[in-house]
Amino acid sequence: MLERPGLDRLRDDAHSGEFNLVLIHSPDRLARKAVYQGLVLEELEKAGVKVEFPNYPVDDSPEGKMLLGMHGLFAEYERTKIAERSRRGKLHKARQGVLMGGYVPCGYRYIRKDEGNDGKATLEIDGAQAAVVRDMYRWLVEEKLSCRRIAGRLNGLDIPTIRRGSHWTGGTVNRILKQEVYVGVLYYHRAEAVEPSFRRKSGSVYKHQATGRKLRPREEWVAITVPAIIDRETWEAARRQLQENFVYSPRHNIHYRYLLRGLVKCAWCGTTCSGTSHQGRRYYEHNRGNFPGATDIKCEMRSVRADPLEEVVWQAVTDALRQPDVLKAEYQRRVTEAVSPDAADTERKQIETALKRIKFQQDRLTDAYLNQAIEMPRFKAKMDEIRVQQRQLERQLADLDKRANQCKQAQEALACLDAFCDTVNHGLGNLTFEEKQQLLRLVVERVVVKDGKVRIEAAIPNPFCAGVAVHYWWPIYIT
Repeated sequence: MLERPGLDRLRDDAHSGEFNLVLIHSPDRLARKAVYQGLVLEELEKAGVKVEFPNYPVDDSPEGKMLLGMHGLFAEYERTKIAERSRRGKLHKARQGVLMGGYVPCGYRYIRKDEGNDGKATLEIDGAQAAVVRDMYRWLVEEKLSCRRIAGRLNGLDIPTIRRGSHWTGGTVNRILKQEVYVGVLYYHRAEAVEPSFRRKSGSVYKHQATGRKLRPREEWVAITVPAIIDRETWEAARRQLQENFVYSPRHNIHYRYLLRGLVKCAWCGTTCSGTSHQGRRYYEHNRGNFPGATDIKCEMRSVRADPLEEVVWQAVTDALRQPDVLKAEYQRRVTEAVSPDAADTERKQIETALKRIKFQQDRLTDAYLNQAIEMPRFKAKMDEIRVQQRQLERQLADLDKRANQCKQAQEALACLDAFCDTVNHGLGNLTFEEKQQLLRLVVERVVVKDGKVRIEAAIPNPFCAGVAVHYWWPIYIT
């Protein structure tokens, strides 16, 4: 790399005539790439500055210049070999469960290998910081606070951050609440350094360095076990609440109120439709912006008037809640149509066996690449083929689990559906706009509009049977 502050000053002073001789310890201290080395030496020679290497005498003969160039090539080769050996050595240690340093998450402190058990570096829970992390998850899951409000509460309580002197921000809180390390899994080899697509300072010394980060495929991540601060159930609930906060954030609609905000989906690509207005009328319109979940599928959905859509959906939901017998019939139909347990177990075992076979193929392919038995292009091509098969099997397994779970939930819901409907019906006539919105978010998963038809996919939750939620479809027409 040529853009180094000290080297820049040397080159500037050489052009200004500040000196006529430069002493350099050895050629590889000047540059680790032969092309950079030759460029700097030629530039200094044109400026009338002589270069000498005390530990590597070089004369001005053609042979001497050739040896100097060869030394640059060997230095570049050695640098590459050192980097590759270091990378493979760290990867091997990480697979043995050794922590390889790096960023220490909030709630932990780093224990060096000479201080840890069995001579391994690891993370240890910091009691004070861990209590703050647990509070953040509790405020998110139980009180449903946004990341910005959590940050404001932390600042109001004068709780210090990891970097003393700074203050909590919504972005910092969001990053903490998404880290899987708090359930006891820290991933190494998760990302790779790449050239960033955007730099804040165009004249930065690092503008040619790979300071960006790009996630590797999840199969390449190395999991390292660390002490857990929260349980997996809380972490999953936090992920769902973060997504819900993103969808229902008030900043997305500030001029008009939308009863179905975050619930209306595109029938073609499944992305969320946003509320818009035109000449005083409210609409739900397909959002084709660059946001999580956006796809390249060509969509044919047009904007939908908000007033009739909200009226139809609200009427359908309230009618269904007032007729629990209809919901019972739907649940019973799902139980009847469900796959038999024996057939489901057989199919699941077949899929799990296929997944184990694919994992074995991935391990063999990785070993072949590390042992230089295959080249990188062939390794990537084969690995991509295996990942496609793996994703297909995982989708089949997820679909099988989903069907089995829906059947189980339907059976549990039949026993206490009447109680839930009675509880809701007592207050349906006196709900405010905000209470109606909360009820719809509780009951409706998505509203899909296509060709003048509305399909409401609802999960009727049951407070008397924790976790029970069964889909129910209302096909409705908008006139």
